[in-house]
Amino acid sequence: MQTDSINQTRERQRGLISEDLMKFRWLDEIALAPDAVTLAYTIKRPHNESNGYRIDLYVRDLATSAIQRITSGNGNATSLAWSADSGQLAYSWSDDAGDSVRVWSRATGDERAYPIDGASLSSLDWSPDGTKLAGVRWTHASHLDDRRAAPGVPDPTIRVVRRLRYKQDDVGWVHDRFAQIWVLELHTGDLIQVTDSECDYSMPKWSLGGDKLAFVGVSREMDVPTGNGQIYICAFPSGVPRLLLKDWNGAAISPVWGDNDAQIAFAGHNYTPPVNRRNFMQPYLADVAAGTAVKLGADIDEEVGNYAVADQRKGLSNITMKWAAGDSWIYFLLTEKGATNLFRIDTSGTYERIVSGDSVTFEYSPAAGGSVAYGQADPSNPGELYLWKQGASERLTDLNPWLRDHRLSPPESYWYDGVDGAKVHAWLIKPLDFDPAIQYPMVVYVHCSMFSWDFNHEFQVYANDGYLVAYFNQRGTTAGYGQAWTRASEGDQGGKDYDEIMLGVDDLVARSYVDAKRMGVTGGSCGGFMTNWIIGHTDRFAAAVTQRSITNQISMFGTSDIGPECTEGETGTNAWKDLTASWRQSPIAYAEQINTPLLILHATEDYRCALE
Repeated sequence: MQTDSINQTRERQRGLISEDLMKFRWLDEIALAPDAVTLAYTIKRPHNESNGYRIDLYVRDLATSAIQRITSGNGNATSLAWSADSGQLAYSWSDDAGDSVRVWSRATGDERAYPIDGASLSSLDWSPDGTKLAGVRWTHASHLDDRRAAPGVPDPTIRVVRRLRYKQDDVGWVHDRFAQIWVLELHTGDLIQVTDSECDYSMPKWSLGGDKLAFVGVSREMDVPTGNGQIYICAFPSGVPRLLLKDWNGAAISPVWGDNDAQIAFAGHNYTPPVNRRNFMQPYLADVAAGTAVKLGADIDEEVGNYAVADQRKGLSNITMKWAAGDSWIYFLLTEKGATNLFRIDTSGTYERIVSGDSVTFEYSPAAGGSVAYGQADPSNPGELYLWKQGASERLTDLNPWLRDHRLSPPESYWYDGVDGAKVHAWLIKPLDFDPAIQYPMVVYVHCSMFSWDFNHEFQVYANDGYLVAYFNQRGTTAGYGQAWTRASEGDQGGKDYDEIMLGVDDLVARSYVDAKRMGVTGGSCGGFMTNWIIGHTDRFAAAVTQRSITNQISMFGTSDIGPECTEGETGTNAWKDLTASWRQSPIAYAEQINTPLLILHATEDYRCALE
């Protein structure tokens, strides 16, 4: 009887369809109070009316498990930050009425709002005395040569570009504005500008003593160390920003103070300019007085941050170090072989992996004494909130219970033989009700970032529609398999990385249930590059869909917001150095060889992969 009931339930259940996107709830930010008593977090949800998303703020009492929603209406709560005494929670709020910073009192439940005229204040961080909040705002930069409006004459609409980075993905044109550090005085509501230069600043952190700020500055040039991102220190309120590491050539981001302000932990590398996005960020510790830094964990050969690619959240994110005041441990994420795991390390370089598995840990927030809240996803769930405490984890949320009423196809992980004896990590998702005696059509999803153990709605839709879905982490994969693997395709775009993808296809076609005549290939961004490249070099696929793709390495140099560093980092050159090599590594050079039916999906306001 029990078996019959299970079978009847399976018959009633269906897989996922595209419209299920509107049902999801995603865990977004997490902020554990310093006393580890209260946990704040945000939940993102689709908002059909605006064709966008809304983000709601909740707090949970960890002793009683009581949950309270702090925000109401349709707005977005971001940049969560607890005061040092755990009594106040600050966040940025944006809705149809405008932008504000809000401060919620844990003791009374009251909330104060500080309206922000103009650009919003984000990346909030409390001063230790609880009187100020540091943050980041987009700030207009005037130039002596700019045309000014005159009486009776319309404002000029020209755009004058003076810096190589003149636009940014998700932001737009930034040629006349820069991200600057500001401080909000809570007693008066006044905003004080801390930085004022043609550089983009981010990630402000108050010193434990409250008399200094550390933050990251990124210049808009590529051939100087600050083009990678460098850490600055500025005394408040009257100091002048100075470089923490005067002789540092590479990247240094996500500063966090420790050891009575004598040390700063950060993520970075010390490769010389120009900027190269293939260089791994790794954990470092700086001596503030000496202005020097040492790597923590000498044998770590993976990338700090979450480089997992899926359709549930942004990839290439959360490259952070977090160090709770008074704690002996520094926390960070590390991307490893299709997973993103949570680590902690001490100032001597001793480290341990505390959360791992066939999963992706995408957000975290530690408190002193061995507690850390984190968000984790896996192929069966787009993400839940957990609390790790002294070696044990407890799940705190159930955000998408409706998923239990639907059938999912779990990905099967395996390795195949790549080029030169290399092993390539791969996954295969089979159709629901898979029958090995039947031949199925297959979608090959390609990318040069890292496919992962994250949940993927799109792949499950394909499985529900009767497709096999295959995806590989061939050489050139952004992270997870060591620095050498990531740089193995540098200067050889469409070379051995393409060969390894096709070897993966060969491996699958040898299986009796794969219909070699009904294969499609698709991917976005650098996966769009690879889709374009594949159909310019083989007719094996019956159809292709290229999404927000890269077609031309020559024009991408100047039209992508990361064109200069990305183009040279991928191809090993640029059109001025070697026009032939740049063209040879451009899919458009092989357009006349394309016979595969191709659908091109693109957006006019994509500043990363421009429409051209």
